[in-house]
Amino acid sequence: MKAPKLRGPFRNVRTEPRTFAFRSRHLPEVKPEWEERKKRVEAEVLGEREGRRTIQFARGGRSQEGRTARRAAAVRASRMAALRAGAIAVVLIYMTYRAILWVENQNFGGMLEFMKEQG
Repeated sequence: MKAPKLRGPFRNVRTEPRTFAFRSRHLPEVKPEWEERKKRVEAEVLGEREGRRTIQFARGGRSQEGRTARRAAAVRASRMAALRAGAIAVVLIYMTYRAILWVENQNFGGMLEFMKEQG
């Protein structure tokens, strides 16, 4: 009796993996939503050709003020984030310093006395 073949952890690139594609004979290939969208776009394009198209540009002053305010807010937010990160770093460094001082002041030799008693 032959041993069963086990699938390897790596795909064999020389052979295509098995795939299944269901093709219905009863439904058309194109989805109905696409047909509706195509009709709408064609109607819009044909409608635009008949009438004159007007292009309106936004005023430079009004949008410029909004852009400047958004930029200032972004700069302010980035500065606050940098200050927050710096404050956290300072606190962590101080806590590390205090932890090192505490470890140096502790006498951990008493914890290892049991080893001297056995030996």
